[in-house]
Amino acid sequence: MKIYDFLIIGAGSGGCNCAHYLQQRGLSVAIADKEGVASGGSGAAGAFLSPLAGVQNSYNRFINSALEYSLEFYEKMTPNSIVKKGVLRVENNNFNSAKLQTNSIKNHYISAKELQEISQNFTQIDGYFYENAAILNPHEVCQELIKECDFYNYNVKELKYEDGLYIFDDFKAKNIILAQGVIKSIVETPYIKIAPIFGVKIDVKTTTKVPFNIHKSISVSTNKKDSTISIGATKERHDTSEMECLTSCDKCAFYVNNEQGQVEELLKDARELIKLEDVKVTKVYRGARATIKSYFPVIGKVIDYEQSLKKYPSIKNGTKIPPELLTYFENLYIINALGSRGFVVAPMLAKLLCEEILDSKKVPQELSNEKLFYKMARTKVST
Repeated sequence: MKIYDFLIIGAGSGGCNCAHYLQQRGLSVAIADKEGVASGGSGAAGAFLSPLAGVQNSYNRFINSALEYSLEFYEKMTPNSIVKKGVLRVENNNFNSAKLQTNSIKNHYISAKELQEISQNFTQIDGYFYENAAILNPHEVCQELIKECDFYNYNVKELKYEDGLYIFDDFKAKNIILAQGVIKSIVETPYIKIAPIFGVKIDVKTTTKVPFNIHKSISVSTNKKDSTISIGATKERHDTSEMECLTSCDKCAFYVNNEQGQVEELLKDARELIKLEDVKVTKVYRGARATIKSYFPVIGKVIDYEQSLKKYPSIKNGTKIPPELLTYFENLYIINALGSRGFVVAPMLAKLLCEEILDSKKVPQELSNEKLFYKMARTKVST
């Protein structure tokens, strides 16, 4: 029976980047996903690498720092899967012109007249152009990331831990990383409240040349290396108190009858930005992306919530118990809540998580699940 140093459960952007990083450090890595590589929210993602505009705060500083890291990472690792031509951000309800101008990443205004000179297919829009932006092929990237790892099309339903090893049907693993996205966690992590956000993307053949990515309430990509473009948008936020993601969106009854309307709406919104000619939709992707209320991703060692509170019940009253004294599940880690910017943040998150595991470097507080644990423990009424 084969023994791996790590098994990663979930083959989306987070899981695949962790697998790559660990394998580069000389460790044996397996990755398992019941639906396949990049089959959920990561496969449905537009995989747009774009800056986050607005007044500087801890969140957009993190996003824009992760963007710089990921652009360099993907250009080196998988140059054939990235097209870097920048993005035009068009004003919408969430981002007015003042907010689009305010960013540590350089940008410049392009008027409607100037856009018409670039391409007569542009409608009467204007916007702010950011050079540091790109689009990826998510499936190619994820496959490249795990090419040196063993992949199992396998549904891990429970974790059995004996004598320092996690045991499965025909292999064992010393460590586990949970990268499950919106799927219910195999272990109880009540302090990580995942909110699935539904996204839809279409790949489109068109004779229109789109000079760069365009983003308003939807995203339209530049022509990729196969000459197609992608059009994507976030469409729905689930209420997790009412429904739980148990399968992929392509099989979910909540969406299965809505495809035609979703495609038509994407095309309509895209044509309000740029005229698309000779359009043929080649593929539709749907998937739910995992977020939490703070929007920050979550990485780190997995805390045993019940045992930690049993050991230190005074935490509920605000007693400051150091994180190292909490009870953690053995050799169990998590990377989750990457949201709609999964491919932007995943390379940096994988590096930070793996450095915590291998080099004992502490995860930044805003990304740590310990922060979520303390918040829930101190606000939850004891039952």
